[in-house]
Amino acid sequence: MPAKYILTFCVLCGSMFPALALPWSGTDVSGLWTSVYDFDVVVETMTANIQQVDEETIVGSFSVAVEPTGDEYSGIIFGSINGNEVKAYYLGFRDNGAGDSVIAISYTDGTLTDKDTIEGTFYYQDANSLEGISGPYEATRI
Repeated sequence: MPAKYILTFCVLCGSMFPALALPWSGTDVSGLWTSVYDFDVVVETMTANIQQVDEETIVGSFSVAVEPTGDEYSGIIFGSINGNEVKAYYLGFRDNGAGDSVIAISYTDGTLTDKDTIEGTFYYQDANSLEGISGPYEATRI
């Protein structure tokens, strides 16, 4: 994958087992979360600052450090939580290397597997890509 397709990924996930009543269902997901994505040519480390504003709504911001290029980008998070289901959109802007900004959006759908871990699938698309990208991830509260 070319380095110009630096990916904006997600820290939050949605549920695979919505009827499963887990002891951490209803856990407040407010706080800092981190996740790492290895794409062979680049490794992206995301830090997300999530605020759960009520029982169902989350907002926040994220930043991503890209190695080995040293690039960084950031954006906003908005989504929902329902028991152990967490779903979110990430809207970000990054430099395309030619001095222009590229809009990128990601969606996450996964599960809060314990009070400090979220696992799920991310879906990514930016304004320069013809094809979207998806895959699994794990986010850990820090």
